[in-house]
Amino acid sequence: MLSKLDLDGTWELHPVAEFSSLWWSEAAPEEGWVAQEIPGQWQELKPFSRYSGKMVYRRCFSFTPEKDRLYRLEVGGVFYKYRVYLNNYALGGREGYFYPATYNITPYLKEENQLLLEVESPGRQGDDVLTGLFAGHPAFPEGYNPGGIWRPVRILSSGPAYIDHWHLRTVELNGDEATLALTAQIYAVRATEVTVELQLSPHNFIGQSYRQVFTVKLEKGDNRYQTTFKLQGVRPWQTWDRGQPHLYQTHLLLQGAGVPWDGQDLLYGIRTFTLNNFIPYLNGQPLLAKGSNYLPPALYLSKVGKEDYEREIALLQNSHQNMVRCYQHLEKAEFYQAMDEAGILVWQDFPLPAGYPLTDLTGILQQVEEMFNFIGNHPAVVLWTIANLSGYEGSSSTRPGANFYRQVKKVAQRLSQLDPSRPVIPLSGWGGARGEADNGFNYQDPVEVYKFDRYRTPLRQRGIRFVSWFGQAAPGPGEPDERARALGQRQQGETLRFYIDRLRYHKYKPTGGMLFFCFRALHPGLFWSVVDGEGVPKDSFAMVSLCYRPVYVFALLSSGYYRQGSLFQAPICFSNDRIGAEQPRVLVKARLTDPRGQLVWKEQWTVTPRSDEETRLLGEVSVMLMTKGSYQLNLSWVDQDETVENEYQVFVE
Repeated sequence: MLSKLDLDGTWELHPVAEFSSLWWSEAAPEEGWVAQEIPGQWQELKPFSRYSGKMVYRRCFSFTPEKDRLYRLEVGGVFYKYRVYLNNYALGGREGYFYPATYNITPYLKEENQLLLEVESPGRQGDDVLTGLFAGHPAFPEGYNPGGIWRPVRILSSGPAYIDHWHLRTVELNGDEATLALTAQIYAVRATEVTVELQLSPHNFIGQSYRQVFTVKLEKGDNRYQTTFKLQGVRPWQTWDRGQPHLYQTHLLLQGAGVPWDGQDLLYGIRTFTLNNFIPYLNGQPLLAKGSNYLPPALYLSKVGKEDYEREIALLQNSHQNMVRCYQHLEKAEFYQAMDEAGILVWQDFPLPAGYPLTDLTGILQQVEEMFNFIGNHPAVVLWTIANLSGYEGSSSTRPGANFYRQVKKVAQRLSQLDPSRPVIPLSGWGGARGEADNGFNYQDPVEVYKFDRYRTPLRQRGIRFVSWFGQAAPGPGEPDERARALGQRQQGETLRFYIDRLRYHKYKPTGGMLFFCFRALHPGLFWSVVDGEGVPKDSFAMVSLCYRPVYVFALLSSGYYRQGSLFQAPICFSNDRIGAEQPRVLVKARLTDPRGQLVWKEQWTVTPRSDEETRLLGEVSVMLMTKGSYQLNLSWVDQDETVENEYQVFVE
């Protein structure tokens, strides 16, 4: 946009039982209004800390419209649905919390104006709202409701035509040569000819800039323009563990008769991403995805800023994660830009509850398209999911039926048409039987967890191609029994290591990725996260940081407990995710001591790593367990001048 006027700041709120014209008329009562700074969510205010239902928002502002200008009101995001009025004129409304919407207000603007929104966020959010985990999840406290205007409100100004939305897509990438596709939706008040100028300049590196100019004939109303072009000497976007996430500052300028009419900016990364039998390929090269499911960083997203996401990113990188999954929700635009700049892949869920009635797909398809328009230009976003059942361990009778799957598949097909550059998984977490999706596992008990090994047999390995949900709940801070808290977090770490060890063992044969549940919590107490609600790592965070290291040595124990006198056998495995032909040798040492601390077995190997190799076996422990108690298996190696240790307890009964 060429210019804008922010309408954030102090608004007035009034709860209502029903919406009516009274509230935007001169007869509206003056008592009962409460002030709030917008963006905001009404439960942030003490009078509405438990409120759900309907709320009227209003703000008065002065404005001087100019001639030959188009003015649009942009409502950045509202939980969950709303209608908007300007000076008693109904502009329209939307259902869906995450995306911005614009309304032509040119005919209705005056010197003094009143803007009013009727906002509704149901009290018991259930199957009839598309809010994903915000509709009800253990991550949120009882009585939680995210209702409110949680994103900015502003007036956009342009000439006789403006860019409604636009997308850049990397069609092909061969070395430093790229073919890009530009799609722009342009609205014009009259038939005319314009020039569309696209500029790409290095954002976080020194390199070549590009400029493309196109002549476009516009009809009155909506126009769709598409073109492709080639660029030479480009720098591809990479994940942080593979290289630099090269980004281009990209500007799309719309001009009429040489006069700027509209312009929009974004950061763009040139990259390709595919799934080949659920092995990710970034820029044509295989990549083992290591990460976690990501929940919102706060109960109320309205006050979360880019600096909050950057603190989370530091923890993600410290624990060697290269992917997060936006678990059953969409984040703010600042989140996706932060992930672009950090070089962390994002698997994006559409917030469709598993029990949502799919009798009418119109609203769902509209919100799916808005999701693509909202975040489709971010290079970090590489994968879509329509409905998410990862980790779902209910009985078969409670699972969604075949009709739900068929309808979800139709939605996925539409998203694939809109965005041919990203894979779309219709129903995530159902990959065991159907084989068309990833899989999730909810085995937690130290004995029960070994049931997972049945999926490692040749006939069932399709179920571990991409495991997008695994883990165990553990106490957070504030527990009355500190010893129980420590033991719980230790068991959580052991469970996470159990899964990661096995999935890394099957790297690319057939496993392409793993995402544990989950990265952080929203409140203290028992939860599945490795970071607590205050953003402080739990004890289990250190275990994830160890297991996700690019160079990792581990053992596969066949049981949680062994009988006295039994033979203990465990393979010692070496996993290397780093790329590059010339990598320093790694000295690996292994020691097994009995419950009295006496050494009963040792071995060492000097390993020459190969670039991003499949996991290899170094050797095997084979020892008779003659003493009851806890044996200690210690594995150590030197990685880039750092000595790393991985220690297992072998319990003998």
